Amino acid sequence: MTDCLAPLRAEIDALDDEIVALLGKRLAVVHRVAAVKAQAGLPAVLPDRIAAVKARAADRGRAVGLDPDFVANLYQMIIDEACRVEEGLLDGKS
Repeated sequence: MTDCLAPLRAEIDALDDEIVALLGKRLAVVHRVAAVKAQAGLPAVLPDRIAAVKARAADRGRAVGLDPDFVANLYQMIIDEACRVEEGLLDGKS
């Protein structure tokens, strides 16, 4: 039985690698966003933008058959990390 699962597990592992790589790319953009916010005097946390990102992600998730609450919760964790990184950069800690 485990042998039958090996190819599927390898496929999942490859997808997980892609997800992690995309998260890394996303956080690289967050660094650039923080630089722009610093120049513009904007705070790290913009609640309207956070709400829009979560709503868009939930809608996209729903469109591909995912539970929108799951996607919104997942994005909340991603956003929390992005805000932590931005705050650190804006405070000169990173």
